[in-house]
Amino acid sequence: MKYQDLPEYENFRQLLAAPVDDAADTLAVRFPAPRYIDTEQGGSQARFLLSKVNPSQTHNNMYAYGAVSKYIHTTQQNLGNTFKHVKNWAIFRTP
Repeated sequence: MKYQDLPEYENFRQLLAAPVDDAADTLAVRFPAPRYIDTEQGGSQARFLLSKVNPSQTHNNMYAYGAVSKYIHTTQQNLGNTFKHVKNWAIFRTP
């Protein structure tokens, strides 16, 4: 209903903008920089992100086998493995 565009809802507009600003600050100081994807629920980028974060649970089979949870469980890769992949990529990409 575009309440954030009305002058009397300035606080609501700031509340909506806060996560975007926080993400921009985080992206500026993190190394290696994470990929930032701005999505809308149910949109194509949301489905893409869901398939990347948890390939076994997508929009097609999210509620299969009696599952009712919307949570996406992920595994984190440690920083040592990340740097190993970055080093291998840099070695094979140098001219």
